[in-house]
Amino acid sequence: MKLEQNDESLLFATTKIPDIFFSEYLSQASGDFIKVYLYILFLSKYGKDIKINDLAKKLSLAFPTIQEALKFWEELGVITKKGTRFHCE
Repeated sequence: MKLEQNDESLLFATTKIPDIFFSEYLSQASGDFIKVYLYILFLSKYGKDIKINDLAKKLSLAFPTIQEALKFWEELGVITKKGTRFHCE
């Protein structure tokens, strides 16, 4: 899967988290789902390709948990899937 976001690609840059994440989504998401969102948000700044298996290994989460998290965030409209790519809103 390819992750995309705006053009900020400097090492040691900050990762912006939309305020709506805190006001609407934080209370709805499990800790594992939050880990997934934050990590893909971070990676999306760099236009990185990452496989779900690699994401599971990096975050020490089970493959099905990653799939459930991606589906959760997609259903909320926080990430969108375009073919094999995900876009963080």
